[in-house]
Amino acid sequence: MILTVLLLFAVVCISAKECTSPRHAVPNLSLSLLQHAARAVVDARGHTVKKALFTSNELRVFLEHGFSVGLSTRGGTAFRIRLDAGQQPIDTPMVAPEKENAPWTQVSSSVGHGIAVADVGSLIVSADGVITLMNSEGHVLTSSSPVAHPNEIRFTSINGLVYGRGAGADDASQLTLLGNVTPVVNNQYGKGSQSHVPHYYAADGYAALGVSDASFTTAEGSFLSATYAASADRITWRNTREGPFELYLMPAPTLELGTAAYYNLIGTPRVPPLWTFGFMASRWGWENYKYVNDTLSQFRSGGFPADAFITDFEWYTNESDYSFMSQGKSYCNDFAARTELLPNGNETLAYFKSNLHFRFGGIRKARLCNTELLEFARSQGFILPQGCPGGDPTVPGWTPAVGTYGVGRELNFSDPRVQSWYSQHQAHFLKDGVSFWWNDEGETSYFTFLWWCITQARTLHEKDPTKRYYSLNRNFAPGMARLGAAVWTGDSAPEWWVLAAQPGFMLNWALAGLPYVGSDIGGFTADTSPKLLTRWYQLGVFMPVMRVHSTKDATPHWPWLFGEEASDAMKSALELRYRLIPYHYSWAHAMFLNRRLWMRPMGVAFPDDAEMARITSQWMDGELLVAPVLSENSEKLVHLPSGSWFPLEGGAPVVGPTVMRGAARLDEIPVFAPAGSIVVLAPLVQYTDALPGGPLEVRIFRGKDATFELFEDDGESLAYLSGGLRSTVFRWNESRSELSWVAQGSTATQYKSIYVTSYGTSGVGSPPNHVDITPAGTVQIKEVVLEPESGSLPPREDADVD
Repeated sequence: MILTVLLLFAVVCISAKECTSPRHAVPNLSLSLLQHAARAVVDARGHTVKKALFTSNELRVFLEHGFSVGLSTRGGTAFRIRLDAGQQPIDTPMVAPEKENAPWTQVSSSVGHGIAVADVGSLIVSADGVITLMNSEGHVLTSSSPVAHPNEIRFTSINGLVYGRGAGADDASQLTLLGNVTPVVNNQYGKGSQSHVPHYYAADGYAALGVSDASFTTAEGSFLSATYAASADRITWRNTREGPFELYLMPAPTLELGTAAYYNLIGTPRVPPLWTFGFMASRWGWENYKYVNDTLSQFRSGGFPADAFITDFEWYTNESDYSFMSQGKSYCNDFAARTELLPNGNETLAYFKSNLHFRFGGIRKARLCNTELLEFARSQGFILPQGCPGGDPTVPGWTPAVGTYGVGRELNFSDPRVQSWYSQHQAHFLKDGVSFWWNDEGETSYFTFLWWCITQARTLHEKDPTKRYYSLNRNFAPGMARLGAAVWTGDSAPEWWVLAAQPGFMLNWALAGLPYVGSDIGGFTADTSPKLLTRWYQLGVFMPVMRVHSTKDATPHWPWLFGEEASDAMKSALELRYRLIPYHYSWAHAMFLNRRLWMRPMGVAFPDDAEMARITSQWMDGELLVAPVLSENSEKLVHLPSGSWFPLEGGAPVVGPTVMRGAARLDEIPVFAPAGSIVVLAPLVQYTDALPGGPLEVRIFRGKDATFELFEDDGESLAYLSGGLRSTVFRWNESRSELSWVAQGSTATQYKSIYVTSYGTSGVGSPPNHVDITPAGTVQIKEVVLEPESGSLPPREDADVD
């Protein structure tokens, strides 16, 4: 009788519209009996197979090949597939959704049995292992070949083109790819970093993330075993090592929505501190305290805006440790600052911050150099067996003379004991005035950078749980953005082709899971030229992180060292960077709130324009189209989509679609605003603590209605997560020629007044209308119309304010 009830229940659940757990319906029946019942279910073809089994949070579908597939949800929009549900679930650091797991309903169809989520879609598995993903309207997005082994699955594809894999220098210019993707973190000296991730968005209409728990290191980098290959009609996932293997699938009709679903799964990018939207001065080779003080003072006296300086090895050791063997050196102190550079520790850093308005960031290595600390760490099992790529003793051809790169000294940050020990040792730096970390050479495993950031964030929040964590890292794994981490593109060479690759790095990495990207402006590995450095500065204005860096034997990349013309052009770029801070900061908040990328490829912004789909030389910065000069011959190349586009620096609009070419001045950055857009600009300040510095400029580009949401907060704390945020929504009504605004939020505005400038078909800005900013208001703006004969401006109109 019991077995009959179980059989009836199993069949009813498989076809029911609502069923969450058989334990709820039949609470007194054991799990083993339910398993027995499931084995007895007969499918529509007359095969007796293990069919479907509920656990507390998963539906298991038994396959003819002798293993089961586990189906569940993670976060609000992702289906989770465990390809061998008999193995332990993978607790990957990549996945940390902020939303509760979506409730699901068991479903049955002619295809098989699975789960469905309202407004998301369904996931169905047949008895022979065909996995089918459908959207919320019931349309099939993709289906697999029969899964015969839990380490491989093949999905159909319309064209095999996928986005969001990450990039290295060799493939940075490609947003889509046909071929193999093996997740890796590596640094290719001269080319830069290589970060590929187990993720893609397929044009079929879904995003995917592959998860395994096997990471391995060779001379070519540290890898994750969850790989995929995209061909013309299929996408094949493989786990190249034995062990559990899982997939997350997220139905989404567009690349933009697919990327948003992906960030919902791995964690939304936190908004960095306000000062990080300025400029950072970095080099290897800060000589001593006098040199540091003189350099920072030169930034101030010369009027070159900046907010932070970063030091390399020299802040804690007087030599690099690349040649150190596993025993380290007794005089190398991992957790102390050198007095030659910072003679009075916290007093020196306090002086730099309060008097010169520079925050300090110090380099960190993922290894130890001090003999005593190494002996202790080794005795506790804190040390990884491998070194950084190129220094692994298990790699064929390795000898002590070549590749001693950190072997026997690399910390295992995935070990909670290491995290605790490391946090205790570095905590005093925060009290001493270190504002952030620059994490270098952590390619010792695929997840080292992620675990390292988790450890550093723990250190900070044990000291001050209200403060935002920030670090700059040479590589990344999915999930780091939710901590507040940024990344730079590695040890790049001062070459024009490397400069040209930087936008592609930024765009591919944003799609892959980390949108806060910068580079070694000017190139790291050797001396650069004035023109190349200038063009790199101009690119940096429109990247989330703007930072120069250079090796110790090269001329540091301070603008005043490269001649007057180049210096003036770099200064102009820095000034534009600082004027754009409220605009960029607002878009960063919008990205956090909406999961919509701030810096995004043209194909995301214009999905219906085939010409835009593969462009990486230009991109959208919010609503601004940015096309910096990336060639030595100073030729500008701008692809304008349909519509009217205004040069940000002023001038008549250009009607697209069209391609603009021509010679660019050394101080010129091609940037365009579409008709029907609003850009806010701060007064020019030399550092972010000087904001607001005067009235906020609200620049309107006429032609259509427009909206812009200005976000303000304290710039340092996590209060914005719990309501400490002010929003001012500006709306432009084209037919009434009227700007209105409404503010809300508990935080007071920095800006006491605004001045409004509008640009119309003449390309000439209207005289500024100064208005006190109140919680709500309107202002009428009249368009400037040039007289045909004289071209003179009409008299200034006073603002009409409600």
